[in-house]
Amino acid sequence: MNKTGTRHVFFCSAASRYYKEDIHGSAANYNGFILLEHSDPFPEKMDQAHFDPNFIAGLQVLAKQKKAKLLLIRNRKTDFKSCRLIYVDCLRQRYLTLHSTLADVAAIRLEYYVNSPDTIWETDPFFVVCTNGKKDKCCAKFGFPVFKFIENHDRRVTVFESTHVGGDRFAANAVCMPAGIYYGRVMVEDVDAILEATERQRIHYPNYRGLATRSFLYQSVECYLREQLQDFSTSFDFTIDVQEEEEERFYFRVTANGVHYELRLLKKVIPYPYYLTCKSQKPGNITKYLLETFAEATGSSATR
Repeated sequence: MNKTGTRHVFFCSAASRYYKEDIHGSAANYNGFILLEHSDPFPEKMDQAHFDPNFIAGLQVLAKQKKAKLLLIRNRKTDFKSCRLIYVDCLRQRYLTLHSTLADVAAIRLEYYVNSPDTIWETDPFFVVCTNGKKDKCCAKFGFPVFKFIENHDRRVTVFESTHVGGDRFAANAVCMPAGIYYGRVMVEDVDAILEATERQRIHYPNYRGLATRSFLYQSVECYLREQLQDFSTSFDFTIDVQEEEEERFYFRVTANGVHYELRLLKKVIPYPYYLTCKSQKPGNITKYLLETFAEATGSSATR
């Protein structure tokens, strides 16, 4: 209690903003997502969802095999009779949607459609916004207004609210599918810029956390390349020609847009002065990859 008699309430995302923690290179690591429509309020744990437990267990096994994340989703079209089951392949940037009655959805064998050559895949972008306050209250406080704003936006983009996508302290978190583009610290006032960038096949870098399909280290390399080259196209890519590690330092020689570059990154574990989530019991550490050097490579081989 403070002197006025009001209780201080901790929000991990507010603390992260205050700390000015860099969100770039922080996207959760997945190759895909399994999205299951759920009409009731989201439970704290997946096995508490209102589906056959064996069906949920089967989806979790498939998710593990595919290095995917199983999420419950819903939006204004969700009802208590029908159910959508969506598989997002972030590596190939495509997704499939299966429609079922709520009574029959547990009979679907999703892996059959994922592997079938006859499956019709879609590529139009849509968004998933984490609003699951039972996982972290920041997700509900900051995520739900963002979800509703996108849902009611003039651009008519498809959006779902969802269970936890990863990154409590970066709420509101939104993922642009099917590429798996993670955005963090999204506020209502950021939505217009994010949607406009998506239409232009670009990322909105101020809120960009990274691509789900890359590790934290490779996300960091990508972000530093984007910053140095000022390239924010969704088609931006790079290849790693040389990677070397010496203690906590990583050396890379990469090719981006046909040009060779050299980067040296320092892995640093930083004591974080606040709780990492709203439910944490004690402060923790965060790991960052800090750029030490960046230069265009010269000659046929790199010199460090």
